[in-house]
Amino acid sequence: MRTRGNDHSWSAGSRPNRRRLLRAGAATAAAGLAATALAGCDLLDPTPDTPPPPDALMGLLAGTHALVSAYDAALAADTTLSTLLTPLRETHRVHAAALDAIMSPRPSASAFTAPTGAPVTGDRKAILKSLRTAEVSAAKQAAEACVATTTSRAVLVGEIAAARATHVEVLV
Repeated sequence: MRTRGNDHSWSAGSRPNRRRLLRAGAATAAAGLAATALAGCDLLDPTPDTPPPPDALMGLLAGTHALVSAYDAALAADTTLSTLLTPLRETHRVHAAALDAIMSPRPSASAFTAPTGAPVTGDRKAILKSLRTAEVSAAKQAAEACVATTTSRAVLVGEIAAARATHVEVLV
């Protein structure tokens, strides 16, 4: 019968004891954590990172920049409209900055360039009609975005929709 004292099946120095088992367990756990960490940082994954999808409000931001450009063109065409149009244009600039602040990923500054369309021409009535048409379309876009956006963004998008609806009435 074998007892602990007379068990000679282990060679000298290789007999497992509690300390060796704990060290082996700790080494195994450390190796597992290292492998998990390497896999978590995609060091072992050869597939390239895919860029994040564009923010859902990108269209609204692009429309806001288009309105700013339309107001700039209208003011260049008829400077007598500056008292009416400058506050409206500045409202759109503030909206663009507010949208840009909440977007993820943030769009680059070069993402929105001024359209290269024909300059605004015509009399005061034609310029205001053109801006009103743009505001009607933009107000509809903002209202749709407000309904579709998250609750944390709905207040800002709702304020933008309300401002655009107000601009439609100012441009009569």
